[in-house]
Parts: sequence; structure tokens; C-alpha cells
Amino acid sequence: MLRTIIVLALALLARPAMAEVPLSGTFTATTACPAYQSISRQTNPGDISLVPGTNYELVAANKTPPTHLWLIIPGAEPNRRWVDIGCGTTDVALASTSDTPAQPRTYRGTQYVLAVNWQPAFCETVPNTRECRGQRENSFEATHFTLHGLWPQPRSNEYCDVSQRDIWASRDGRWHDLPPLDLTISQRRDLDEVMPGSQSGLDRHEWTKHGTCYGADQREYVSDSLDLMLALNTSEVVDLFAGNIGRRITLDQVRAAFDASFGPGSGERVAMTCVRDGNRTLVTELQINLTGEITSPDDFGALLLAAEPAGSDCRSGQVDAVGLR
Repeated sequence: MLRTIIVLALALLARPAMAEVPLSGTFTATTACPAYQSISRQTNPGDISLVPGTNYELVAANKTPPTHLWLIIPGAEPNRRWVDIGCGTTDVALASTSDTPAQPRTYRGTQYVLAVNWQPAFCETVPNTRECRGQRENSFEATHFTLHGLWPQPRSNEYCDVSQRDIWASRDGRWHDLPPLDLTISQRRDLDEVMPGSQSGLDRHEWTKHGTCYGADQREYVSDSLDLMLALNTSEVVDLFAGNIGRRITLDQVRAAFDASFGPGSGERVAMTCVRDGNRTLVTELQINLTGEITSPDDFGALLLAAEPAGSDCRSGQVDAVGLR
């Protein structure tokens, strides 16, 4: 069970989330430095290195003052990579950014929405799907959140370098026509547990629509998603839901549980989605704003606090029990 893994790690203090600084300009390589997909993990799919004398388009700096720059490297997959600032020169005055007064901007770093379902309520809306026909009282989804998806922002950031054929299959709901994900055995096992919708090909759809814009390969995208779900499903938030099955809870209670688990103010980054089901209003989903680099489950609090507050139309709803009514 995911709930039993790395629980002690969540007791550690969360590391600060990275707050990237958007840049526009050119970086000229002077050294054949490695180009990393992730600074902290130093992952480098394809063993990509800079070509001395080549100009690269700048995307962002990792912080102010920066230690690394985010470049577009043609031919790399993914093509946005981090390099040490000492690997070349740039036409952007990086040193001056620390003395420049902060200006309002819409971009505040690498932003995501983590969308999670309360599966019993979600299944009331789509009872004929494969995953909803097989619900069990003792299943993981009866008392835990399930993964809808991890969505790079803004919302228009989707279907990156995806063929038209796969775009139409994704949009038409023909998800089993999409290519299967290349995951490890343990990732597949954990994803199938925390994302019951993978029985209907939801994992393929989420990768095609959102994961292709994540700037990482399928395994890292899934690994980061699982880390976030682990943090959430071992928190007071899941205890609030599991302890109130059949009863109504409020958005204020949900946000207070986030504050208690991940730090004061974190709950303001959470929106709640509800649907009408006969004479009931059911909580079906939480959408959680995050900003920064995801490296482990204990990043969750810092990622929340670095993000923008979220508005929510739903103020209260019932926590549904597993099984269709």
C-alpha cells in the first residue's frame, strides 16, 4: 500500500520550492556541459551536452541570483534542459536581477494543478466505466484519494509534440488506442492502485494531454505524480474524508486539514469540486495548485505555499461511500 511507504520521510521539514525567473534572450555555450532534465536529480536523457559556440534560446533562471539556466536544446527529448551558468555566456544581465524591484507577472515558476478524485463520488457520475463497475468496500479507493492527473500550467499547455491521430483519440475518449506508458513494474503496480481510471486508459490520456508538456519522460512524470499522491494520502486531509464517509464536510474543513498537514496558508491553494446526485451534493474532486520542482513527497508543503491561491465554487458536500447508489 502506498500509505505505508516513506511515512517517516513526511515528518521531515519540506525543502524550499524553486521559484524560476522567466528570461528571454540567448545563451552561447563555451563548454560541452551536460544538459540536465532535473537539476536536483541530474537526470540527462540521451546524455545531451552543449555544443561550444552554439547559441541556445533562454527560457528561465532557476532563482535569483541564478546557478542554472533553462534552455531550449533542439533535438533533445525533452528539449528544455538546465545547464550551469558557467557553461557559457548570455546577452541577459543576470546579476542585475537581484537589484531589480519585483514587478507583477503572471508566471511564478513551474506551475501545476494536481487533480485528485474522491473515487466513490466520481463513480456516481460515470457508473458504467470499467473501474466503477468493480468497486469494493475494502479497496484502496474506498478510503483514499485517487489520481486524476498532474497538469502543467497554464491550462492551454497541452498536447506537446503529439500527433494529430493521438490528439483525436485522446479527445474522443478512445484512450486504449493511445500508446501504453513505458513504466517500471513497481510504477505500474502503484499507478494502477492510485489511478483506478487506468483500467479505462486514463493514464494514457493524461500523459498524452498533460504529461507531454511536463518536460520529463513518462517514468519521471508518473514518479512525481505518485510522490504527490503519497504525501496527500498520508495526511490529515485523507483522514478527514475517510473519517466522514456519509457525512457532509465543508471547504473550510478541507483547507484547515491542509494547513495542519502542510503549513498555514496551504489550504488556500485548494479548490473543491462537487456535483448534484439526486438530493445529495457530493465532493468529487480537489484541484491543488503547486509551484516549484517536485523531487520527493516531502516537497508538498513548499510546493503549495509557493503557489497562487485557488478559488472554489463548492463550499460543502457529502463524502460518498464506495459502491454505486
